[in-house]
Amino acid sequence: MQKKWKKVMAAACAAVLAVTAAGCGSTTNSTTPKGNTAEEKAITYQFLRNSGIAEYPADGGEARKVLTEAAAKAGVKGVDFVAQQAPGDDYNTKLNLLASSGELPDFFDIDALTLSRFVEQGLVQPIDEYLKAAPNLMKLIPQHYWEQVTFDGKIYALPNGLREEAFNSPNVGSILIRQDWLDTLNLKAPTNLDELYTILKAFVNDDPDQNGKKDTFGFSGTKLSRFNSIFGAYGVIPNFWIERDGQIKKGFTLPETKQALALLQQWYKEGLIDPDFPVMESKQLNEKIINSKIGLFENDAYLVDPKANPTSEALNKTTPSSKLVLIPPPKGPEGKSGTPQVNAVAAAPLRALSVNAQDPERLFRFLNWFVDDSEGGGFNLALYGIEGTDYTYDKEKNLITQTTSYADLYKKGYNNPIRMAFITDRRWTTEEVRAAIEVASQNVIPNAFWKTVPAELDYPDLETKLWAEYFVKIVTGVWPIEKFDEFVEKYYQQGGTKIEQQANEEWKKVKQ
Repeated sequence: MQKKWKKVMAAACAAVLAVTAAGCGSTTNSTTPKGNTAEEKAITYQFLRNSGIAEYPADGGEARKVLTEAAAKAGVKGVDFVAQQAPGDDYNTKLNLLASSGELPDFFDIDALTLSRFVEQGLVQPIDEYLKAAPNLMKLIPQHYWEQVTFDGKIYALPNGLREEAFNSPNVGSILIRQDWLDTLNLKAPTNLDELYTILKAFVNDDPDQNGKKDTFGFSGTKLSRFNSIFGAYGVIPNFWIERDGQIKKGFTLPETKQALALLQQWYKEGLIDPDFPVMESKQLNEKIINSKIGLFENDAYLVDPKANPTSEALNKTTPSSKLVLIPPPKGPEGKSGTPQVNAVAAAPLRALSVNAQDPERLFRFLNWFVDDSEGGGFNLALYGIEGTDYTYDKEKNLITQTTSYADLYKKGYNNPIRMAFITDRRWTTEEVRAAIEVASQNVIPNAFWKTVPAELDYPDLETKLWAEYFVKIVTGVWPIEKFDEFVEKYYQQGGTKIEQQANEEWKKVKQ
């Protein structure tokens, strides 16, 4: 795979710039006249993306020339790029092979754990100094995002940013409910757990789809679902760090989690929760949604618009009268509510800079232009293509309408394959989706501490296996609710004590 990567990169470089370099890393165009300044000499930056968009051309398509010429016109001269990609596990394999051979690309996608390892190994360099040349990036990335990519006081990766509009909030999820079922049964959307219980019973027992059969479920999810909105009604999110009495503790060790589990177990025993959820894949859940078997489930705001999501689109075709709406999470006994805060830093890949990257300041000036939405900037151009050809913009509605399909946009070399500075921009969404996102973003339970401590790497199964097992078996009634106390004891015995100690030490540093 390593040899294949070298060949692909060499071929791409040759096709794009006719350079003679054979490996990865920045390359300088040898045909540049001697009289030119160093800044005017063309540098080809090698980008690597964790994606698998087949339509994107190896030579960068027409967009590469359009973007680099527009950047030069705006004052960022002598910049070119080759963007390569690989999906999922293939990407991780490729990145590790390149790291071990000393041939990392200049700027590449990376997750938080790999970033920590690469920092320790000296494979990436801090970017603090180069950020001075990127004021647009600094403006679009919230200050607290930098904490998760800072090591020993230095910033080692570029987090994702977001535009200032409220609908660009990273928190877009809550409960989706069949509004048409509510209307059929003359019910209102629930605001608390008691009202939710009433609606779940009605959706199971009162024939909301009017087919004369008892074939509908109340709450459903997949095998990865944890019904976080129910835990949020008790003020906790199980896998979050929650502050208590001057320290932080994992939510699944707190007594409120036991209360939520008891409620979920009761609902499951009464048949209000889909019994298939512990083994269900996303595909099967979507099929149940499309076939009107599910009344409530946790998902994101895009499903309220049939044109913005394939599942809701298929549901609308199957049942034209169907209507999904996103509602706030229910309030619990003490009036608490919320869904998990989204870690916007980790929601999309971080970007790291190789220690061997040539002229990083120029790269960051290019990235700064890339996210500039003022006249002459590259934001709309890189993301949506050429205005009037690929998209239109309604300034009054602040609405982007894509006229070129995304597949064709990728073929031209625009959008996701080249988003080396990722800024959330949802100006393409409808008013309905924007309103739903606003609802979702107003009901969020924060995580007190986002960083991963070394002990969590030493005991990775405590969340992924131990908590998952106890959650499923308690909710489904295989084990009694008292088993929760056994879980907490095992968690601390099997590494949780060390994890909590290290997390509190780091948390206090950040808090100071």
